[in-house]
Amino acid sequence: MIIINNFIIWGFLIILIFNNSQAQSAVTWAEDIAPILYQNCTKCHHSGGAGGFSLVNYVEAASIAGAIKSAVVSKNMPPWPPDPNYSEFAYERRLSDYQINLISQWADAGAPQGNPALAPSPPVYTTEFEITNPDLITTIPVYQVNTSSDLYRCFVIPVNLGAGNRFISEMEIVPGNPSIVHHVLVFADDTNQPLQLDAQDPEPGYTSFGGTGSNNSKLIGGWVPGTRPLKYPNGFGVKISGNTNIIIQVHYPAGTVNQFDSTSIRFKLAQGPGIREVFIYPLINHVTSLTNGPLMILPNEVKTFHAMFTVPGYDVSNLFVAPHMHLIGRSIVCWLVTPSQDSIPVIRINNWNFQWQGFYFHKKLKKVPANSVIYAQAVYDNTTENPFNPNNPPQLVTAGEATTDEMFLIYFGSALYFMGDEHIAIEDQSVSSEPVDFSDIIKSPQLYDLFPNPTSHILNAEGFLPKSALNQFEILDMHGRVVWSQVKELQAGLFSFTIDVSQLSPGPYTLKMISGNNVRTKSVLKN
Repeated sequence: MIIINNFIIWGFLIILIFNNSQAQSAVTWAEDIAPILYQNCTKCHHSGGAGGFSLVNYVEAASIAGAIKSAVVSKNMPPWPPDPNYSEFAYERRLSDYQINLISQWADAGAPQGNPALAPSPPVYTTEFEITNPDLITTIPVYQVNTSSDLYRCFVIPVNLGAGNRFISEMEIVPGNPSIVHHVLVFADDTNQPLQLDAQDPEPGYTSFGGTGSNNSKLIGGWVPGTRPLKYPNGFGVKISGNTNIIIQVHYPAGTVNQFDSTSIRFKLAQGPGIREVFIYPLINHVTSLTNGPLMILPNEVKTFHAMFTVPGYDVSNLFVAPHMHLIGRSIVCWLVTPSQDSIPVIRINNWNFQWQGFYFHKKLKKVPANSVIYAQAVYDNTTENPFNPNNPPQLVTAGEATTDEMFLIYFGSALYFMGDEHIAIEDQSVSSEPVDFSDIIKSPQLYDLFPNPTSHILNAEGFLPKSALNQFEILDMHGRVVWSQVKELQAGLFSFTIDVSQLSPGPYTLKMISGNNVRTKSVLKN
C-alpha cells in the first residue's frame, strides 16, 4: 500500500513538473509576440498607418493570428525583396527563423495572451513622418487629377536658402494621396526653364513625359511604393544650390478620376564644412547599357535581358542601389567584376513586386575600383502565369514610363572614394539567413581587396562563396613561408572576418585562400 501511494505521489509530481515546464515554455503575446510586432510590424500596422489595420494591442493581433503566421512563414511580411543571402543592406525588414517559429507556435496554440503586465509598453505613433524636424518642406499645390492615360505632372517649388550650396542629408517623400501616386522623382534645377514651362500651363504644374523638360535638371531623390526616407551617413549629402528650383514629378496612373493630391517632401540639410557629394545615376538602364536590347517582350514570352556599364577611371564608394522595373518584371540581379577579376554581388531580387521596392543602402560603404564592370540581368514574364501582368490576354510590352510599359533601371548613389571609406557604417546589424547556391552568377570563391592596407594591427578580409565550403586561409611572408594559418567553415554568400597581424614583422605578405581546387591571393603590407 505504501509502495502504491508512493507511485501515486511521484506520478502527481511528474505531472506537475511537466505541466509547469510546459507553462513556462508556452509562447505568449505578452512576453514573445508583442516585442516582435512592435519592433518590426506596427510602424505600418497601427491606427491610421499605411498597413491598413492595427497590430498594436493583443485583441487586434490575436483576432488574425492565423493570417499573421501565414504572412511571416511565407516571408511576404515584413516586405523585404532583396535576397538576404546574396547581399546585406542597412535597415533590413526581416524576421529571423527563430522569430517566425515563435509566431507560428503562438498562432497554433490559439494565440494565448499570457500575463499582460509582462508585455512591453505599446508604441505611440503621433505622426506619420520619420523626419519630424525638417529644415525645409516643399509641398505641391492641391491638384485635382482626372486622366484617362498615364500622367507625369511636374510641380516647381522655388527654394530660397540664400547664396552658396547646400547638401541634403535626409529626404522623406510623403505622397498626399498614396492611392493614386504611382511614383515620385525629385529634381533640382538652377535655371528658369521649369518655371517657364509651369507658367505656360494654366493648372498647377505642367505635364512632361519622362524628364522635366529641362536638360539642366539633376535627379536628387525618388519614391516608389515601399521606399523609406533617404538618410545619408554623417559627412555626405546631395548638393543643391541655395536658390534652386525643386521639381517634384508625380506619376498618376491612367483611369484616375476626381482625385486630389498634395505630395510633399521633407528635407534635412547637412551642417558643417567638408560635406562629400553623393551622385545619383541610373548606370544600368534600358537606353544605353542593354547588350541584347531593345527592351521588348512579345505576348506569351519570358525573356532575359542583360546589361553592363564600365566604371570610369577613378575609384568610387557606393552608398545605395535602387533597381526599378514595372509589372512584367519578375527578377533582377546585379554584380560587378573588378579589374583584378573579383566578382562582387550587389543586389538580387528573386521575386520582383512593383509594390515593394526602394533605395537599398549598404551596411557599410562599398569600394568600387576604377574600370570595374557592372553587370545586370533581368527576367520579364509576359504570360498569363505572371499574376501581375496588366493585360489578359498578354500584349506586346516595350520600354516606356507608363505602368503597362517596362523599364530596366538600376540607380547607384555614389561618392568619390576616400581612403578608409570601407569603415563608414550606415547601419551595423545582422539577421541570420539560410545558405543558398549562387553558382549561376558567381561561379568561383572570391577574396576581395583587404583593408586597411597597409595595416599595423588588424586586417579585414572579405569575400564571397557560391557554395558552402571548408576554407584554408594562410599568410605567407616574402619567402613563401606560412606565418599564420586558419581553417574556416563558411556558408554560401558573403563572409568577413578579421586577422590580428600585430605580431608579424613589418614587410610585404600574401593572404592565400584555398577553397577546394580554387586558390585566391591578395597582397598586404604590414607597417
